[in-house]
Amino acid sequence: MKALSYQVRLLEPLLATQLGAGEENSSQSSCFIPGSMLRGALVNLYLKMRKAQGREVVDPAIDPDCRRLFFEGATCYLNAYPVASNSLRTLPKPLSWYVEKEEVESDEGTIYDFAVEPQRFEGMKAVPGDFCRIYDDSAVFVKTRSSLMMHNASKDRMVREKERSTVYRYEAIAAGQVFGAVIISENIADLKLLQSLIDKSEIHIGGSRSAGYGRVAFSVDGINSEWYECGEDYKDTGDHIVITLLSDLILRDETGHFTTDLDGFIGCRHIRAYQAMKVTGGFNRKWGLPLSQAPALQAGSVFVYPPGGIDEATLRKYLVEGIGERRLDGFGRVAINLNKQETLNKNIDTIREVPPVVSVESLSEESRELACRLAARRLKNMLDQRLLKAIDPLSIDNPPENAQLNRLREVARQAWYKGMPELILNHLKNLRAAGEQFKRARVGGKSARGEGKRLYTWLNEGIGQEKIWADYLEVRPPRIAGVTAEITKALKLEYTVRLLEALLRKTIRERQEGGAL
Repeated sequence: MKALSYQVRLLEPLLATQLGAGEENSSQSSCFIPGSMLRGALVNLYLKMRKAQGREVVDPAIDPDCRRLFFEGATCYLNAYPVASNSLRTLPKPLSWYVEKEEVESDEGTIYDFAVEPQRFEGMKAVPGDFCRIYDDSAVFVKTRSSLMMHNASKDRMVREKERSTVYRYEAIAAGQVFGAVIISENIADLKLLQSLIDKSEIHIGGSRSAGYGRVAFSVDGINSEWYECGEDYKDTGDHIVITLLSDLILRDETGHFTTDLDGFIGCRHIRAYQAMKVTGGFNRKWGLPLSQAPALQAGSVFVYPPGGIDEATLRKYLVEGIGERRLDGFGRVAINLNKQETLNKNIDTIREVPPVVSVESLSEESRELACRLAARRLKNMLDQRLLKAIDPLSIDNPPENAQLNRLREVARQAWYKGMPELILNHLKNLRAAGEQFKRARVGGKSARGEGKRLYTWLNEGIGQEKIWADYLEVRPPRIAGVTAEITKALKLEYTVRLLEALLRKTIRERQEGGAL
């Protein structure tokens, strides 16, 4: 099939809001950019181009060129998925992949594909992650970064009161990340026209555009006359036929009702399936109304059919055209025999990121100062989240007496206020009999990197070598308008002490609730 590949770089956080994102004042973005959102953006670019040429389109629904490009289904706009560090577009993770329970949180391990060879379920867990790429005998996973922001709406912008203000919580796709998208069509002239629209364009997509969300930049990779989303191994080789959904799938039965019965659509009974369902929707900005909701099979669902159950011509049709409803919006994409390995090596990659290029010299002194404050505030928000995440699994096994823990808390606070971490080290060094209590206690926790270490050692290394910061708190400093937030020694000490103080307070409280003094 012929395809135009292009990349979408987020210049601002993006809200591609999904259904069921929580209470009414919250919005949670999908971890990819839907094809429907990209199609709407390109319709907007096309109408602007026609207007600039003096051939303004009065009604896109009846304009023949506009209908052919965007509404009739001959041209399909696929979802934009994260781009890995090697600039390749990733795909949704198959739901038939499992790992041993002990390897769920590990960056490495062995993946068992139950679609190729069923295994025992005891002690096995689904592989975490959303997107991956298969290379020979390895599967490399990529995770989309999110950005959590709080907004306050008030009738009086200077008032922040319970009855007069509303707090909104947005979890968006973080800026700077790159996503790979594809447009498929048999009309090469249409692809060239769309390429001229896309190349080096900047546009706003998604929700809350006026609040600093949704600005993206397009760049074209090129047009490929023989493009396949993940290979073309659709032939019936005598083995089982494995169909993997590369996007959500919406189906209707013979009566016109929505269904999630893929077997009824194909006309063949599956041997085994690993599937999940969701409710899909959307928003039409032209109407200002939400789209009708429909049940769908979730991307990554896997269905295993017997050899010969589906003929080769049908398989090829599914691979090229997709299955089901709303295929022009990227729904219904499938892979045939995506993986034939019983086991794969698990690896972790990073999503490709291209930070916005902003010249600091072009900023006025006032703007630079504002950017510094915003970057520092963003950094503090990021550290607060890391602190909350780090403290939950941490614990102290066989802890020292409460009096000793409280004394250490007081010393830690003094070290923070005076900017002198050596106060904590000196306190530990000068402990006499109580020092044995700290050497006897050990740091525990499900994901603590210092798990099993003596508390005395953990504290000395954590403060003296800044290992508490490195193991639990370190983040990449945010960059706003070309200004990067500065991580100072004072900031490291503050959050190190806050984590230590929270751990000690948590330990004292647990002992008191347990009745021990």
